[in-house]
Formats: sequence, C-alpha cells, structure tokens
Amino acid sequence: NTLLKVLDNTVSAMGARLLKRWMVLPLNNITKINERLNTVEFLIKEVDLRNKISQYIKQAGDVERLVSKVPLKKVNPREVLQIAKGLQQTALIKEICETSSSEYLKRLGDSLNPCKYILDKIIKELNENPPAAASKGGVIANGINEELDSLRKIASGGKDYLIELQQKEAIATGISSLKISFNNVFGYYLEVTHVHKTKVPETWIRKQTLVNAERYITPELKEYEEKIVGAEDKILAIEMQLFEKLLNELQDYIAPMQVNGHVMAVLDCLACFANNALHFS
Repeated sequence: NTLLKVLDNTVSAMGARLLKRWMVLPLNNITKINERLNTVEFLIKEVDLRNKISQYIKQAGDVERLVSKVPLKKVNPREVLQIAKGLQQTALIKEICETSSSEYLKRLGDSLNPCKYILDKIIKELNENPPAAASKGGVIANGINEELDSLRKIASGGKDYLIELQQKEAIATGISSLKISFNNVFGYYLEVTHVHKTKVPETWIRKQTLVNAERYITPELKEYEEKIVGAEDKILAIEMQLFEKLLNELQDYIAPMQVNGHVMAVLDCLACFANNALHFS
C-alpha cells in the first residue's frame, strides 16, 4: 500500500488507473517483464527524454476520461479544445519515442496517432477561450462561416447603433438623462424621468409607468431590436449546428484516441518507475 501511494502521487490520472490494474494483474511473461524493466532502466539513464515525456503527458490532460465523453456527446467546447491539445502533445511524444534508441519506446510511439485532420479542424474552428457550455455562444471562431460572420456584424453594429440613437434622441429632445435599456418583457425601451416627460415627442409610444420614470418605444427602436435579437438567435443556432457537426466528426477518432490514452498511461507509469527507482533502491 505504501508503494502504491508513493507511485500514485507521481503519475497522472490515466497512469494511476493503469498502475492499479498492473498491481492487480501483474505480468507473468518473462519476455514482457524484461522489456518493461529494460525500458525503465533506459528512462533512468535518459533523464531529459523522461522529463519531456512526463511534461507532455501532464499537458495532455486526462485523455481517457475526455474521450469517454465523446460517444454520448457529453463533451463541452472547452473539453473538445483540451482533446486537441492532447493530440498536440501526442505528436510530440510520438516523435520522442520514435527517435529514441529503445525498441519498446519506438513501438509505443508507432502506435500513437495525432489524428491530424480533426486536430487541425478543432484548432481552426473553435475560439481560443470557448465557454464551458455551447449554449452560451461564442464557441466558433471568426472566418469559419460567412453567414455567422455577417450576423455577428449586425449584432455588434446594432448595439453600437442603439448608443448612437440614445445620444441623438437626447440631443433632439433636450432630455440629457435619457437612456435606452432592455428587459425581457418590453425589449429595448427609452426611459425618461418624470421631470422631463413633458419633452417627450408625440410619436413615442408609452409602454410602462414607474414611480420615477416612464418607458417608451419608437418604431425605429423596435425595428433595430428585431434585427439584433433575430441576429443573436440565428448566431446561436448556427454555432450549435457547427459544434454538433464537429462532435460528429470527432466520433470517427474515438478508437485511435483511446489507444493514445492507453499508451500515454503506459509511458507515464514507466517514467514514474524510473523517477522513483532511487527512492526504493
């Protein structure tokens, strides 16, 4: 138990799970035992190589756990981006293993698959800092979908227009405290305190009376509200559609990514044995 605790504290979550399986089901083939021991001895001597492998595995995250979420599409945008980062680390680990002088590491490296197509697609299509939930919006990067880019310009430009409209109406009416606000009941509205309500133009339509103010809408304001709200709804719908498509494509890479996770776990355990060799010598 003491040995397991010490080793468990020096490996990733993937490595810890594999280490426990190894403890329960130890090797009984002398060739495989010697292969593992020889690789640990190699990693003891090759300090820089061992440290790089451990560093890359740490940066990859819990590949096995993330991949397990893909079949049911329970993986969120941040986790998809982490999967891509894990594939980037996979490519680095593969290169290290394949260029080493250890036959076993070369074999492990050969079994790793960076899944370049889906890796490039994720990095290209997702924002660098996506939200935890796709329904929050802001998942897809600019330049991926022309309609999405166009709608985003309408949404951001529309809000800028509302600021300009507020300033224009304040000057035209002489109501310096005039402001444009929004709520889910009335949408966008102009709010005027009772002190200035005599300055309100006849063309404004009163929507609500408050203790200290009146709320109004105008045809122009209503028109822009419809444009902005409509654009935002369409933006979210397109983003959800594109993210769903990305998840569908990710399904095709479950098997190689599962292999990647297992190989990283093996490498992590072997590096762990090498790191702790002096501790138990």
